[in-house]
Amino acid sequence: MWFVRGLLRYLQGFLVLGLTIFSLDLKYMIKVGIIGADKPDAGELLRLLINHPEVEIESLYSPAFAGRQISTCHHGFIGERMLIFTDRIDISKVDAVFVVDDSQLGRTLIENVELNDKLCIIDLSPNRMDKFFNNSLEYGLSEINRKPLVRGARMASIPSTVASLTLISLYPLVANSILSDELNIVVNAPEEFIGGIDVEKTINEIEKVLRNINGQFNSKISMRLNAEGNGRTMRVIVDMSCPLAISEIDTIYNSIYDDHNFTFTSLSKVGKEEVEGTQKCIISICKPGAGLVEIDTIGDCYMRGGAGDAVHVLNLLFALHEKVGLCLKPSAFRRYDESSLRQTSWFA
Repeated sequence: MWFVRGLLRYLQGFLVLGLTIFSLDLKYMIKVGIIGADKPDAGELLRLLINHPEVEIESLYSPAFAGRQISTCHHGFIGERMLIFTDRIDISKVDAVFVVDDSQLGRTLIENVELNDKLCIIDLSPNRMDKFFNNSLEYGLSEINRKPLVRGARMASIPSTVASLTLISLYPLVANSILSDELNIVVNAPEEFIGGIDVEKTINEIEKVLRNINGQFNSKISMRLNAEGNGRTMRVIVDMSCPLAISEIDTIYNSIYDDHNFTFTSLSKVGKEEVEGTQKCIISICKPGAGLVEIDTIGDCYMRGGAGDAVHVLNLLFALHEKVGLCLKPSAFRRYDESSLRQTSWFA
């Protein structure tokens, strides 16, 4: 009898092992391709996708680097999976494509998306807003456009970083018809990032989106750019008139963002160590004077309006939880200096 029981347990173990292997084989992975895979934004995108549990990187389109490993172009991939750039992409083998450059291939895919009835396209190209306003792409900012993204959308255009943080700052007020005649916006960002911002196009993008939210929006927007050394964080400060108390404003923001996974409010300003390298966006609200409000919003330049928003949109398009592949610890941090009772950075 003991022999029979032992044999049954042995066979049961094999059965469990077989079912486990079978279930792993059946697990569906989202196969993705990247057009313009040699671009800096593609490098940040690969940093997120290479460890995304639901994604398989199928094709990295870059004719200029065809046949080379990604480590020859992007830092940090030595010792990771061997991924090779290619000069062709088979659309029939991918579920989603990230368009990171303005090549003809990317434009053709967007213009003829109806020919690929199962393909999803996420546009990160430099001139993506031109294509957004001329094609049927959804606006890829979850904080204000999540429902369309989860209800059958197949194409999305990622907003610029400045537009992303500014719209997150203003959306709760504009949606509640708390409007101001003038909006004064100050953008503090790394010097290398500031040089690529087109103020006129960015303001145009912000105005169009806000008018779509509230047809009565007609505020005059002014924007000033400040270069602040190196790093990867951006701080957008919006000053406007507002008669509400700070507690009332905070209640409005929490009512809008309480079910969002990456946007949070604070009643005091926070430093870059809270967001750098992550998808987090933190809004600080203060009253600099009677009848005025200052909305201070901080986020990572290369995640917000970049790779982080693109992966966030991918999750929504494929009905994944928003945080899949985006649970990241900030890459900057501070230590507490007890002798001076202040916080100082580990790094100069």
